[in-house]
Amino acid sequence: MKEKIKKLRRYPFLVVFVAFMLVVFCADMLTTRRQYSELENRTLKQRPDFSLKSLVENEYTLEYEEFVNDQFVLRDQWITLKSVAESALGKIENNGVAYGKEHYLFGKTTQTDQQQVDRNVSYVNQFISGYDGDVTFGVIPNSYAILTDKLPVGLENINIDQKSLIPQLQQQVQGENLNTLELLPVMESHSQEEIYYHTDHHWTTLGAWYAYEAYAQSRGLAYGSLEEMEAWKQAVPDFYGTYFSKSKNFDAQPDTIYWYDFPVTDVTVDGKYTLPTSDGGEIPVEGMYNVSQFSQRDKYAAFLYGNNGLTVIKSENNKNHQDGVTSRVLLIKDSYGNSLAPFLTWSYDEVYVVDLRALPMTMSQLLEQTEFDDVLILYNYESFQLDRNVVRLIA
Repeated sequence: MKEKIKKLRRYPFLVVFVAFMLVVFCADMLTTRRQYSELENRTLKQRPDFSLKSLVENEYTLEYEEFVNDQFVLRDQWITLKSVAESALGKIENNGVAYGKEHYLFGKTTQTDQQQVDRNVSYVNQFISGYDGDVTFGVIPNSYAILTDKLPVGLENINIDQKSLIPQLQQQVQGENLNTLELLPVMESHSQEEIYYHTDHHWTTLGAWYAYEAYAQSRGLAYGSLEEMEAWKQAVPDFYGTYFSKSKNFDAQPDTIYWYDFPVTDVTVDGKYTLPTSDGGEIPVEGMYNVSQFSQRDKYAAFLYGNNGLTVIKSENNKNHQDGVTSRVLLIKDSYGNSLAPFLTWSYDEVYVVDLRALPMTMSQLLEQTEFDDVLILYNYESFQLDRNVVRLIA
C-alpha cells in the first residue's frame, strides 16, 4: 500500500484530476434537474426517453449529450467562470455577441439573406396593391447601425451596412397608397440617448416613442408627448436581455425597463381575456402588460403579453377622437412593435396589433371583419430579412 501511495505522489495532478471528477460525478448525480435557466433565459433539456430505435438511429445519444450539457452541476457558475477567463484573455465577443463600449452588447450579422428580403418585399407590395386604404411601411435599424461610436475596436465594420441597405429596401416597397416611415434618420438624431438596451436586441421604450412621434407626424395626427405621459411612467430595474443570455458576459450591466401604465377600457388577446401558462393554468389579460413578467428574467415579454397573434386595445386616450367616430389602426409588427403599441392609443380609439407568426386567422379575414383608418407595417431590419411569415400578409 505504501508503495502505491508513493507512486501516486509522483502524479499529483492526475490524483487531483481524478478526485475532482469523482466529486463532480457524485454532485451531479445528487443535483436536482432544472427545468429552466434564468441565466440563459431558456428551457433546459430533460432526460430523453430511451428506445432501441432512437439508440440505433443515434438520436438518443445526441439528445442525452444535450441533457448532460444542460444539467451539468453548477452550470451557471461554470458559464460565468468561462466568461471571466475569456475576458482576461482579451476576447471581445462570444456566441455571436460583441462587447462594446459603455457596457453595450451587439449582435453580429455578417450577411443579408437577400432572397428572403426580395420575397418579403414582394409580399408587402402585393398587400399594398390589394388594400384600398393607406399603408405606412417602416424599417427599424438595429443598434449596431446607429450606435457606431459604441462598437468595440476592430469590429466597427464587421456587420452588414444597414445605412445603405435600409434605404434600398424601402425604395423597393412601392404603391400609390404607400407612406414610407424613415426611421434611420430618426434614430440617428437621438443616438446619444438611451434608445437601445445595453443587454438586449430591442429598442428601449424611449426609442419606440421617437418612432411613434415620427409616425404620428407623418400621418398628421396629434400625439402624446413625453411630458404628458410622465404621470404614467414606471421603472423596472435589473433587466438582462437576449444579448446577455447569449454571451453570458460577466461584466454586463443591467438595463432598466420603462413602461407606461396608460388607462385602457378593454384589451383582448386572440379574442380572449385570459392566456394559458406553461404549467397549464391561466393568467388574466388586464391592461397592456403582463406585470408579473417584470419579476422574471425575460422582462421585455411583459409588453403586450409577448408575441401573440392578435391583440386589440381600446381606450379613451385618443387626442384625435371625434364624437360618434371610432378610429382604428392596424399595426403589423415583430417584437419591436410591442413597446410601441401602447403609444398608439394616444392617436387612435382602437389599436389592433398583429404578429404574423401567430395570427389565428388569415389577413384577408381580419380585413373583412374590421375597417381601419391606417395600417402600419413595422419591422426591424434583422427580423425582416429572415422572417418567413411575411407571406401571411397576402393569405
